Amino acid sequence: MWREEGAASGYGAQPRPRTRRAAATTFKKNTSNPINSKLYLMKSVANAKDKVVAKYRAGSGNGSRDECAVSRGWLPGTTTKNGRYDIEFHRTDFDGIINGYVIKLSDKKCSKGTKRTELFVHSEMKPNGKQGTIESERWDGTGDYYSNGCVKLKPADIKDLFAKAKRYGWPKTLYVVK
Repeated sequence: MWREEGAASGYGAQPRPRTRRAAATTFKKNTSNPINSKLYLMKSVANAKDKVVAKYRAGSGNGSRDECAVSRGWLPGTTTKNGRYDIEFHRTDFDGIINGYVIKLSDKKCSKGTKRTELFVHSEMKPNGKQGTIESERWDGTGDYYSNGCVKLKPADIKDLFAKAKRYGWPKTLYVVK
C-alpha cells in the first residue's frame, strides 16, 4: 500500500515522501511436488486485495511432506496460527553453511511440537552472490530446488526478489499456505 507518512499543511509546507510497503511474502506449498512450489512477493493495496508483485518457483525440503522432519521436511505450517514467520533479517553477503542472498525466518514448532530452526529463503551461491565451483555454491538445475527444509530459489530469482523488495519495501512476514 502506498502510504503517506504524514500530512503537511500550511504555507510553504512540503509533502512528506511516500513510503512503499510490501505486504508480505507467501510460500504456497505444492502438495504433489514440494520442489515445484511458489513464493510470492505481495504489495498492499488500499481498500483492495493485495497485489502479486513477483512470483517464483521455489522448493522446500528433500521431497518429504513431513513438516516435523528436521533437515528433511518442508517448511512447517499451513494454518494461520502456525503458518506465519517473522522475517528476522535479509542479507546479500551471508557466509555460513548457506551463502550469499538469504532471508532468515523465525524458528517454528511443527504440528507435533518439534522445533525447526535455521530456516531461510536462499539459493546456492558464494558469499559474494556469484556462482562457485563446489555443489553447494553452484546452481545446476531443477535438482537444486531440494533443501534441508528451507525455501530455495534459483540465484536469478532470489536476486530479483531482493531488488523488488527493495523497490516496494521489505516485508516483515512470510506466510505458508496450501
